[in-house]
Amino acid sequence: MDSSLGDDLPEYQRIQQQFADYIRDPAHNTVPPGIEQRRMDIYKRLFFNNLASFCAKSFKSFRPFVDDDIWDTLIRGFMREQSCSSPYFKDIPIAFVEYLESSNQDSTEYPFMSEMCHLDATRMQLRLAPDAPQCANLDISADASCVQLSSTVRLLSYQWPVHKLTPSTWNSEQPNQPTWLIAFRDRNDQVEVLGTNAHTFRMLESVEHPLTLTALIARLSDEFDIPRESLTNQLVPTIQAFNKRGVILTSRNKQIDTSAA
Repeated sequence: MDSSLGDDLPEYQRIQQQFADYIRDPAHNTVPPGIEQRRMDIYKRLFFNNLASFCAKSFKSFRPFVDDDIWDTLIRGFMREQSCSSPYFKDIPIAFVEYLESSNQDSTEYPFMSEMCHLDATRMQLRLAPDAPQCANLDISADASCVQLSSTVRLLSYQWPVHKLTPSTWNSEQPNQPTWLIAFRDRNDQVEVLGTNAHTFRMLESVEHPLTLTALIARLSDEFDIPRESLTNQLVPTIQAFNKRGVILTSRNKQIDTSAA
């Protein structure tokens, strides 16, 4: 951050700006006048260590891939380059993913990095998301049922199978097909991630807003070029299974409460 931008600020604000600049990037900024170097070093370590520790806990999937030096370089770059406007710790993971994407960090030896971190950030978001409306399990009927994706579901598409990559299984060969994932908080408040296929992913995309099962079958039958009767036989048990896990909400009259969405 360019300290010269604060030339017109009052003296105390200029000192605050210099203080923040030094904390974010001590290699290219000086200690504010009148502040002891020893004290600034304490602040510098506290800020950095707190952020590094929080991010390590937030990105448990990716952290084992890199050694401490690489991790510290990522955190320092994040502190130096990313402007975070939110005061809430819960928003740090999303800001970190934005930093990875904007700084083209995926050009490193870990091309899946931002996708894996995005999945971890999504898991945190789901843990903190408002509860979905309560919905009892219903028998699914093509004529009477209306279905809708729960507000505690995120549909994710990645180039890499980041939900199952580990340091021991990782290789540099990119899959030919994308990875389709369903991340959700189930009825027991546990966050889960399921791998799926393009057809099921599209079905769930189609019910982000309430839709009668009849209308859903008609839409997907045209898109997939599958006879409606055959599609119905496949779709009904799939929706019933998703309903039991809290992925899909069901109603008989379209009056699904979307206030938590």
